[in-house]
Amino acid sequence: MATKGPWNLLNTAFLVGTLLLALVLVPLHVLTAPFRWEEWAVSLGLVFAIAASFENSALKWASDHRLHHRHVDTDQDPYSIRKGFWHAHWLWVMAKGDTPLVAVADLEKDPIVRWQHRHHFVIGASVALLPPLAVGLATGNLAGHLVVGVLLRIVLTHHTTFLINSAAHWFGTRPYTDANSARDNALLAPLTYGEGFHNFHHLWAWDYRNGVKWHQWDSTKWLLALLAAVGLVKGLRRVPVAMIRRAEVAMEAKALQARLERAEPRHSEALRAQIATARDRLDRSLAAWQAHQEARKTAWAQRRSEWQASLDQHQRELAEAWSEWKAARRAVNRLAYA
Repeated sequence: MATKGPWNLLNTAFLVGTLLLALVLVPLHVLTAPFRWEEWAVSLGLVFAIAASFENSALKWASDHRLHHRHVDTDQDPYSIRKGFWHAHWLWVMAKGDTPLVAVADLEKDPIVRWQHRHHFVIGASVALLPPLAVGLATGNLAGHLVVGVLLRIVLTHHTTFLINSAAHWFGTRPYTDANSARDNALLAPLTYGEGFHNFHHLWAWDYRNGVKWHQWDSTKWLLALLAAVGLVKGLRRVPVAMIRRAEVAMEAKALQARLERAEPRHSEALRAQIATARDRLDRSLAAWQAHQEARKTAWAQRRSEWQASLDQHQRELAEAWSEWKAARRAVNRLAYA
C-alpha cells in the first residue's frame, strides 16, 4: 500500500543524508592525510559518495582543502574566516572562479580519482537520485521523496559541511594552538562526524583523529579505526600523547600569564616564577616520557622485525624439508614400480 506520510520522507532524507555525509568525510580525510585505502572497490564506493554530495570532485575538494591548510586565515585561503562568517560558510563558493588544481599531484596519479574528477556530476546525479527514486516509487510518493530525499538532503549536506569552514573557525575553544582561527566545538562534532574538533585538526592534520579524548564524539575516527582493523585502510597515524600535552600546557600557560598581567605585582611575581618552574619541570618530564615511548616503539618494531626474519627462515627450511621428503618419496615409489 502506498504510504505518503511525512515520516517516510524524513526517514529517506535522514538515512541517505547521514550515510552520504559519513562517506564524504571519511574519504576526504584520506585526501588530506598520509594513509591509503587497500581495496579499490572501497575507494570507488567512497568517490561515488563524494560525487553524490555535489561538493565538486574529490580532486577539487582536496585542492581547496589543502590550500586552506597551507594558507589558513590569509588571502590565499579559499574560505578564509577573515573575510567574514558568511564568506567562509558559502559565499566563497559563489565568488570563486575556475581556479586551477594545486597541491594534488599525488592524487592525480590515482586513476579512480581522475575518473571521478571527469565525471563527478553524472556520478553524483545517479547516486543521489537512485535511493529516493526507489523509495518514492515503492511508496507512491515520488515527488515528495525527490524533493526531500534529493534537494533537501543536498542542502543540509552542504551546510553541515560548510559549518566546518565557518562555525568551526568562529565559535569554540583553542586548547592546542592560537596560531590560527580553528576552534574546537563539541556541539558541532555530532553534526560533522567529529570535524567540530577543528583546532586539533589544523595543528595536526596528518592525524586521522579530530576528537582525541575518549569522551569526544568523533565517528569518523571510529569508522577509520574499524576499517584499519579489518585491513581496508593502512597507515593511520597518531600524534604522540606527550606532544598533545605540551601543546595544551603551552596554551594554559598563555592564559595564566594573561591573568597575571591583570593582577597586582606583589602577587603576580611569585606566581609567575612558580608557573615557570612548574612548566619547565613538566616539559622535561613530557619530553622524557615521549622519548621512552618512542624507544619502546622502536624496540618493539626491531623485535617484530627479528621475529619475522626468524619466521621466514623457518618457513624456508620447512619448504626445503618438504621438498626433500617429497623427492625421497618419489624415489621409493619409482623403485616399487621398477
